[in-house]
Amino acid sequence: MVTFRLVEETEQYLIYWYFPDGHEDEMHGIILIDKLNETVEIKKMAHNDFSHIVTVAEQNELRNSVNDMRREEGLPLLTEEEWPSATTEFTKTFFADHAISKIIEGYNSGEILKEGISVWY
Repeated sequence: MVTFRLVEETEQYLIYWYFPDGHEDEMHGIILIDKLNETVEIKKMAHNDFSHIVTVAEQNELRNSVNDMRREEGLPLLTEEEWPSATTEFTKTFFADHAISKIIEGYNSGEILKEGISVWY
């Protein structure tokens, strides 16, 4: 689980602190939402957070595995439109990404969350 709290809101930015496992007594991470440019940035990872670079090969291996399962089940393979082959790597950050997902879900529904929690296990 991860908890988060809005600490500053300006015309352009939302700044959130996030806390892995809800440990607000430990070093928090910082998430910056740029409302005007529609971007999200992890400004600082929390003390207990971790990240992993997901390579192009890993992404395409997953896509190929899904298509193998679909083939075995007699289903049509995924098209490039449904799931394009990867061309760039990306970084997956464990706790921050869960907080970002919840924050963006609220934002896209027209609500700026003042605080929240995301639980997945």
